Amino acid sequence: MDTLADWQRRFIAAMRDPATGTEADLGQPDGLAVYRNNIRQSLIEALATAFPHTRALLGEHYFAAAAGDYARGHPPADPRLMHYGAGFADFLDGLPPLADYRYVSDVCRLERARLDVSHAAEAPALEASRLAEHPDPEGLVLAPRPATRLVSCRHDVANLWRRLEDGGDPVPPGEAGDWPWLVVRRHGRVGLTPVSPFTRRLHERLDGTTALGEALMIDFEAGDDATAGEALGTLLALGVLGVPAAPIEEDTP
Repeated sequence: MDTLADWQRRFIAAMRDPATGTEADLGQPDGLAVYRNNIRQSLIEALATAFPHTRALLGEHYFAAAAGDYARGHPPADPRLMHYGAGFADFLDGLPPLADYRYVSDVCRLERARLDVSHAAEAPALEASRLAEHPDPEGLVLAPRPATRLVSCRHDVANLWRRLEDGGDPVPPGEAGDWPWLVVRRHGRVGLTPVSPFTRRLHERLDGTTALGEALMIDFEAGDDATAGEALGTLLALGVLGVPAAPIEEDTP
């Protein structure tokens, strides 16, 4: 006799693939179809809640169709639906009809980052004054705080994003290229800010393993101290950086 866990695994498999739900103990086919449709609709609604700007750009019907296709192939890995849709932007990138509209995926990634940051763990931000007062600032090993995300956009979507945030009609995106953004929660508010490629490079170097002085030297080999200082100033002003907690040393017997 199947255990409850075995029955649950078979039921979940039947929800994902109708061809597997033929055993009588799982229920009537019509009833299983209703369950599948309800689950799929719940996932579509979760995506619509997470990505309202993406939905506005695609239109309600196309978004629902794309979200339905995504839901069929990507069941939730976490029972909390606020985490669902982590790969939705990548999925949109693979849709042939959107090949000439990659900025939609850029907006989708910004929305995903904002949602992730809003639920991320809290940690104190390193203030510029504290860095200046430190006896060895170049020796500090820094890292992005948990409530931050770096998003690399392929179009300049700054004006488009502002228009969507204001509830206005979408405007065409700006030029294609390298357009990094930082998404940061600070003092309970999430901000999204376009930054320079230099700032993105420094952000990537400050990963909790490299000292600040070394990161600045690696990223700015041309010796442009003004650019290095501007990038560091941006990260500090936005509240991106923190000092990782020191590892706990085990007692020596």
